[in-house]
This record gives sequence, C-alpha cells and structure tokens, in this order.
Amino acid sequence: MKYFIINALLFSLFFNLSVFNLLGESRERLFYDAVRAEASGDLEKAIEIYSTIAKESHSANLHANLANLYFKMEDYARSILHLRRAMWIAPENRNYSANLSLALDMNGVPTDDSVLNTNESTLFLLTSNQVLIVLTSFAWLGLILIIYFLKFPIITKFFVWASSIWLLGTSLLSLLYFQKSKDSSRLNREIIAVHSLNDNDQYLSLRVFAGKGSQANTTVPLGSSLLLDIDDEGFAKVHQSPTGEKWFLARSKTGKDKGWLQRSEFEPILDLEL
Repeated sequence: MKYFIINALLFSLFFNLSVFNLLGESRERLFYDAVRAEASGDLEKAIEIYSTIAKESHSANLHANLANLYFKMEDYARSILHLRRAMWIAPENRNYSANLSLALDMNGVPTDDSVLNTNESTLFLLTSNQVLIVLTSFAWLGLILIIYFLKFPIITKFFVWASSIWLLGTSLLSLLYFQKSKDSSRLNREIIAVHSLNDNDQYLSLRVFAGKGSQANTTVPLGSSLLLDIDDEGFAKVHQSPTGEKWFLARSKTGKDKGWLQRSEFEPILDLEL
C-alpha cells in the first residue's frame, strides 16, 4: 500500500510537470505564430493570437506587443489600454511611458502626469500587501525590543534613539501603506474608453441615464481614463437593462465629466470581472 501511494504521488507530480511544460510550449508556439503573422503583415491575426495568450497569462512584453499592433492599426484607444497594462506590470520601463504619451496625443487625450509617471524607486514599487508585511514586521520587532529594554532600570541614550527611529519608521510605513491602499483601490476602478456605440465617433458619450436612448451628459475622447463609481459595499455601480445590457456609472479623474456607459465601451486596466 505504501509503494502504491508513493507511485501515485510520483505519477501525479510527473503528470502535472508534463502538463505545465505542454502549456508553456503551447504559449511559446502561439507567440512565434503571432510574430510570424505580424512579419507577414497580417496584423489582425497577430492581435488575435496575442489576445488568446493574454487570456491565460500576462507580461509587460505581451501587452507592449499588443499596444504596438493596435497603434499600427490606428486603434489608439486599445493601444493606450495595453500600454497602461504594460506599465502596471513594469512601471520602471520608460519606453512604455514615451509610447503612451504618443498614443494619447494621437487620439487627442489630455496627458495626465500621474498616468505617465514611472517611479524607479523600489520602495514605491512595492504593493500595498508587501508594505503591510514590512510595516507589521518592523512594528513587532521594535515593540519586542522596547519591552526587552524596559526591564533595565536605566534608560540609555541608545534606547531613546532606537525608540524614536522605531516611531518614525512605523509612522512613515503607515503613511506609505495608506497611500498604496488608496492607489490600489483607484487602480481597481480605473477603465479605458475603447469603443463608442457610434462607430463613426471618436468620442465616447457619458449618458444622463443608463440606456441607449439617453442623451449625452458629456463626451470624452476614446482612450480616456475614467474611474468607475462604487456603491456602499465597494462594488462598481451597475444597471442591467431589460435586454441584458450592463451599464456602469463612471467619471473622469477630476470628477468634472460623469455619466453612464455600456460595458462594451470600456476595458478595465486590471483583469477584472465586470
């Protein structure tokens, strides 16, 4: 029985490794198919293949390639979308920022410095969860050391300095975590306008109410970055029409432009189910 279990475990491990290798080889084969399609001038086929790969895995190069293809197809809105995704994965890459600036200019979208900014500091490239881990570890370590030194009757200068550094470090890390959480929440709500229900229109209508017959409250250029409104439970505000269409309430980052748009008219920066 023992040998049976061992053999079963070994078979399972071998099987999973084999499947993993096959999936890797499959993605690599698709990637080269996309490169060949692009080289032959079949940009639509290359986009189709890259998009298939993107359903299973993400990388900065993959989204940068898609952005380049959409740019060549003069679909600048989707080029902006994939450049934003590439920048989210690799914010230190200045080429993505430069290309994004060009794509925004080509589609008449006002340049937003907060979108184009890429910070090279590894401290600020940490995620909110990573900052929380560092904060928790630093806070507990300092607290343990303080409790240890309180056992001694004399408070030394070292203790005063160490306590001051601990308080300052904990405060700075807490502020950084708060800012990172705020940025993460904002990114979860951020979308890019990529399509207008009027195919001949380069502007997206933000409507007064959720419905095709609604008048436009305002318009924004395709490729614009918008923020979804959220309800009291933290979910995106959504209205489903009798025909099954989903409408979302969104606004510009300044809050000046606001209105309803259909799900087919935008794509989220992050891979979210909306």
